Amino acid sequence: MKKNTANQIILDLKSNDDGSDRKPHGHNGSCRPHVVICPGYGNKDFPFPNAEDLTVRALTRLKKRQIEANRSQGQPEGNTDGLGGKARKGHRPFDTAGSGDGHEHITGSGDASERSADAWWDSPGDIAGGKLNTILPGLPNLGQIPKPATIIAQSKRARENGIDGTLFVAAAGLRELLEDGKYDAIVAERFDDLVDKVNWARDNMGAKYQRAVESLSTQLAKLREVYLGALPRVLDGLRAQNPGVSEGRLIEAAVEVLDEELKQIISVLRIWTDAFGQQRGGSYKQLDAVVFAVEQAFLLFEGGDPASPLSTDVTTRLKNRVFGVGDTFVARFSGEGPATLPGTRGPVRAHALEVPHDERHFITLMLVLYMHEFRHDVFHDVEGMGDELTTVVSKAIMKASGSGELKLTRDHVNIGKQKVPLANLLTKMYADTIGEVDADVSGGVLLAGPAFLYNMLMTFSAFNSRRRGVFNQRQLLRTSSFYEMEQTENGQMALSFLPHPPDYIRAHIVAAALDEIGMPAEAQQCRLLADQAVGWKVPEFITWDDVSGEKGRPTIKIPVEDIKRAAPFVARALIRTPLESLGKVATIDVINWTPKSEAKAQMLAEMMMDGDSQLPTDKGDIHVTHVIAAASLAYWGLCKSGTQPRDGAFVIEATALKMIDQVRNAFDARKALAESLLAAQAAEISTASPEASSDASSDGETPASSAEPSTDGQPVDPDSDRSSGPGTT
Repeated sequence: MKKNTANQIILDLKSNDDGSDRKPHGHNGSCRPHVVICPGYGNKDFPFPNAEDLTVRALTRLKKRQIEANRSQGQPEGNTDGLGGKARKGHRPFDTAGSGDGHEHITGSGDASERSADAWWDSPGDIAGGKLNTILPGLPNLGQIPKPATIIAQSKRARENGIDGTLFVAAAGLRELLEDGKYDAIVAERFDDLVDKVNWARDNMGAKYQRAVESLSTQLAKLREVYLGALPRVLDGLRAQNPGVSEGRLIEAAVEVLDEELKQIISVLRIWTDAFGQQRGGSYKQLDAVVFAVEQAFLLFEGGDPASPLSTDVTTRLKNRVFGVGDTFVARFSGEGPATLPGTRGPVRAHALEVPHDERHFITLMLVLYMHEFRHDVFHDVEGMGDELTTVVSKAIMKASGSGELKLTRDHVNIGKQKVPLANLLTKMYADTIGEVDADVSGGVLLAGPAFLYNMLMTFSAFNSRRRGVFNQRQLLRTSSFYEMEQTENGQMALSFLPHPPDYIRAHIVAAALDEIGMPAEAQQCRLLADQAVGWKVPEFITWDDVSGEKGRPTIKIPVEDIKRAAPFVARALIRTPLESLGKVATIDVINWTPKSEAKAQMLAEMMMDGDSQLPTDKGDIHVTHVIAAASLAYWGLCKSGTQPRDGAFVIEATALKMIDQVRNAFDARKALAESLLAAQAAEISTASPEASSDASSDGETPASSAEPSTDGQPVDPDSDRSSGPGTT
């Protein structure tokens, strides 16, 4: 929707599924921005700069930095050397006197350290006038210029003794080789560790990771080539701008500016290489639990049962679904997150999960949150889903408002001096935050049920009170956020809400989703806990301020009551609307959390609280989603019973990890059996009829398994407790 009146704010609905969203999806109040197009976000080839462009950008960066430094010091902007300061008499950016690898100003008289820097700039003219006996700055071998008679005598002696210029050629060649080696060494310090991790992954990680490995290898090789090509060029530019400065200091400056110019690219690639490195080190077994949990969630989403892998080709049922990456995940511990970078339809071909180091010793308590992160990967990996969900939710709000089913408290709200229809503004807010709202509903609630509400609320409360402590902070949930204003080509201002809705309204959206799947008691508990966490003083408005802090920009206020009233329509649309991107089925037909799922999670939670980690064999299928939901419920239960939280977390971590290991071992055993059966079938077909085998392999068909298909093409598992869709957990 747009307001076409000149100078009015445009409310333009758009999805982030077009590859324009370049931000990891974290939980620090707003996304951590990467202002470059990140590898892994759908580009077929990452647009690395060439060496020439990188050189220009690096030198321009230095020039701008110096101009800003001069301006801040009240100095004129001109006559800058681009590196260390303004070139002026008696003040050089770097002190070259006494420098081990600096060049002295040899003039035949006086000490070099006593000469003014300005004499260096003046030396070409002095040489021409015969005043000074120095050579031009910037040439490699600074020294006295011999007199003509001396040159003639030296040449005659060389000719008489059969000496030619080979020494100079050989020395010059060796010097160039040493220069090349110098640059190689600098580049090696920056990239060899990354390349080493990728090489290890190529030799040791499974086949499904090899596309990501090759992508990283190619990108690192290109990045290294560009860096190596730009470094000597940048040095040449710095030498010309900074004559007399030591070579070591120039190299330091060149490396610093190139690192800054490529920092964002390198930092993004490092997410994946660090994941390989931490896997290689073997010190972070908790990451195995993170990766296994999201892989199993993806299998559930695909419509397959993790208890019976390889049993069917899900694309038979969901012909319109396109996966670029699928269930290929890597994870690393870092100072960021929890967050995900989807590896969508291009480099790097693997989803990357950021796991905060501070979660390492209680990771099982946090795994429920990674169902939310997993959903971000689905959102970007399923072609067209982002656009479709944006449209679905927008239509649901506008239709309900237009029909009177959604009764708002007012028709319009003011943004500055402009009056905006409230239904339009609500729609815009939900459209801009669709990625996070969908991840809460279709990831958190449908894969973990009520455990997600407890985990989300206690995690937000913990995050928001880290500085002052929970008992020193009245309001534990945020009720405000930010918006951005960008000027369009025609001069109008386009409004965009930042991707993360404030915590308080997210809780009410989760409550609406719990209502939608038939858990009203848990939904009401969610609302009450949200009110408690916000200090029992429920705000009248949720507010958004301009992220730039520019004066004069209005605060946007949307009534809390109206956001709550719209939440059920949003949750219903996300859960129950058939999607073209899902083969004309709804998300709840693919994944769902049923009362039976909740009963299993509650049973496992009771076991964890008692320190019992042995999974039962008579309760039907137990998926990892049951275990991770149980971990959050068990921690909540132990805290409610008066157990010291650290002690409770220790008990749950030990029991939950053992349970996850059992689920993984059982899955691996069934997978190996299924693969062997498929291989045996293929061999039997090949032996019985070579022509049939040839025909089957030529069209890419996979031999069907022995599992008995159901009416929707999914295997029938006699131990399954599924009561809704094929991915019901």
